[in-house]
Amino acid sequence: MLRPLVSLALAATLMAACVPSPHGAAPSLPAGMLYAGAEQNGGEAVMRAGQVIRVELESIPTAGYVWQIDQLPDFLELAGEATRPTDPDFQNQQGVTGGNHFMAFDLKATGPGTGTLRLIEGRPWELEAADSTGPDAVWTLTVTVQPAG
Repeated sequence: MLRPLVSLALAATLMAACVPSPHGAAPSLPAGMLYAGAEQNGGEAVMRAGQVIRVELESIPTAGYVWQIDQLPDFLELAGEATRPTDPDFQNQQGVTGGNHFMAFDLKATGPGTGTLRLIEGRPWELEAADSTGPDAVWTLTVTVQPAG
């Protein structure tokens, strides 16, 4: 009886690490959706099959610097992508262009497993060049998906 309680406590602790930032960086999320931002880089997340996690990272897409999924475990599928300004009060004013934005990837857990999610940031045309020095930034998260139920 003690073992399931310890597992449940551990899962709750890890899931708590993937919640909206208290600094207001995360938008309102649908019920049950997990959130992972820059603070979770190199961390872990535990979720259930059928659950969705939103990975949201800051970028400068108007300068070509975008996040791309570089490594996606077989048990996760891309369910959606979005962007939003980092400073909407300023960036949504008439005549304002550019600036940093948050790029979001919604990933749905399709079944149980453990693996590493890896995102890279850079200009796509530079990353694909033969003489590329590699991505400007790398973000990883070890994801464990437990069966639904």
